[in-house]
Amino acid sequence: MMKRNEKERGSVNGWMVGTIGCLILFLIAGSLAIWAYMQYSHEKSNVDSKVAIEVAKGKSEQAESDQKKFSEEAKNPRIEFVGPSEYGRVSFMYPKTWSVYIENDGSNRGDYKAYLNPVAVPSASNKASRFALRLEIINKNLDTVLNDYQSRLKKGELTSSSTEFNGISATRIDGTFEKELRGSVVLMKVRDKTIRFSTDADTFKPDFQTILGTVKIAE
Repeated sequence: MMKRNEKERGSVNGWMVGTIGCLILFLIAGSLAIWAYMQYSHEKSNVDSKVAIEVAKGKSEQAESDQKKFSEEAKNPRIEFVGPSEYGRVSFMYPKTWSVYIENDGSNRGDYKAYLNPVAVPSASNKASRFALRLEIINKNLDTVLNDYQSRLKKGELTSSSTEFNGISATRIDGTFEKELRGSVVLMKVRDKTIRFSTDADTFKPDFQTILGTVKIAE
């Protein structure tokens, strides 16, 4: 009888050990599965985040490109600006989205002054105002006007070059004209006067260049 009980206890102990071993293996396998899933979820989240960032970046770049294209197309068809005949009838094409303000039409024999800017023209009397384009027809010869820039040219704050726009000889000056004014000036001769085109910011240089390519002087 005792031998039978010992056999039964041995059988039960073996079964318990096997069961516990299986349970431990199951728990380990479950833990590994959970860890693997968490790693997968983490990596997937990282990948999804990177994909979302790239998609958003692509959409942003496309929107920026579309906006730039729209802004350029909105400038067309361009409008012709024509100055007074007594000042050489200077003409050029400018974006239709720009506004024009003529401060002095030359009727008083003073310098002709016109300002152009996208949408609205800032106050011409405010020294802090910046313009996409200024047109001045100055009652001085070209050499006299050029002399006004000699000091900054010698200091290296400005650079000067000879150029041509639409067959018209010109002198171009680029650089810092004042403490917070970096832009470009183009000087042309008309009769005994000097035509001065200028832009007050590098932002407008592409439009400035395009406008200068359409300049005509009737003399």
